[in-house]
Amino acid sequence: MIPISDFRKLLSMELEIIKEQTKGLTQEDTLIQPQPGGNCMNWVLGHLLDNQVLVLEILGGESPIGKTVLSRYTRESDPIAAGSEGILELDALLDWHVKVNTALKTRLDQMTETDFDQEIMLWDKKATLGWRVFFLHFHYTYHIGQLEFLRNLAGHTEKVI
Repeated sequence: MIPISDFRKLLSMELEIIKEQTKGLTQEDTLIQPQPGGNCMNWVLGHLLDNQVLVLEILGGESPIGKTVLSRYTRESDPIAAGSEGILELDALLDWHVKVNTALKTRLDQMTETDFDQEIMLWDKKATLGWRVFFLHFHYTYHIGQLEFLRNLAGHTEKVI
């Protein structure tokens, strides 16, 4: 596992990647559907946010955004299209990313490496809190990687990172 201080830095770096990958895009750009299937950028951004809220809750923090606001973005939810109900505007998604990222880093500042070694039940077996967070972070980075492709679909093909 990486130290909490390095994890904090990683979270800051990834937030900047999200900002760069969405720079200059419109709400309509984030609703372009990849073909022949998959989720649009709006769903990916909301799903990333839902993932970070889960990490924050697992770490014992309180989220600045309610889970019901993110219900459209949960795992295995239907793809989003223009006109779908319950979707957030791009500006709101990005604002919530900043707020949740800040809350996560604040919570991490309150924790020790020993906290990450705490054993928890994960599905039907024991794991450490650090492993659970690491697994969710792996999932988070998987979806961050999708943003470049989805940005390209909107016609923004410049190299971002």
